[in-house]
Amino acid sequence: MFPSNSVNVSCFDEIVKTNSVTIPSYLGRLILRTHHEDDTANLALVFSDSFSRKHLSFLQPPNGWGDERERNNDKQWTEQDFLHRVKVQTEARTNGKSCVLNIVLLATTSNEKNDRCIGTTGFVKIDGNTGYLGIITHRDTTRMGYATEALYTSIVFAFEKLGINKIVMYTDEKNEEMRGWCEKTAGLKLFGKNPMEINGYAFTECEYQFNLDEWNNSIKKTLEFKMNKINKNEKLSSISTEE
Repeated sequence: MFPSNSVNVSCFDEIVKTNSVTIPSYLGRLILRTHHEDDTANLALVFSDSFSRKHLSFLQPPNGWGDERERNNDKQWTEQDFLHRVKVQTEARTNGKSCVLNIVLLATTSNEKNDRCIGTTGFVKIDGNTGYLGIITHRDTTRMGYATEALYTSIVFAFEKLGINKIVMYTDEKNEEMRGWCEKTAGLKLFGKNPMEINGYAFTECEYQFNLDEWNNSIKKTLEFKMNKINKNEKLSSISTEE
């Protein structure tokens, strides 16, 4: 499914800029895709959930929360809010400045009745050959390896289709889960810490970064090893259940 080594392209693929994209994940449990209309309701719920955005308090709709006191307090995304976000991101993708994809959990591997959109990942910002990678997922999909699978797929796609050869990840210093993924799962080293304030939310931002050579030489293999282990454990669990 994925070549042994990612090969960098020099520019953002013109086809990706203006066409729908669907990418199978490494283990085949997910697909990443450009926005579908039936993803909207699930994603509005994810972006409204206090657990999912625990360390993303600065995240808000493109037009903000408006003047309503209740809306400012509850910080609940409407479907219209999310569609506006999609419109902004689609315009940025057309200009080669962003590529955010929805994470869809496939019913064929999850035993759920239908495919389900469980979050987003990808690059909210692309500046030249540098992509800024992030992820947000539904609370009931944590600790199952889905984030690793989605991030891995985003990274491979970025190096091969988006003209990116350096990836930066930012997270709140208090976000132990994301810092743990960067440092323990992917083996990244902390690059730096910076005080930040976004939309009135002050926090200390931790920065991680890596380039194509570092990806091919170690990080890619590290993530594949861990995903293969997940796959093996799931197969063993399935055999045990059948018995």
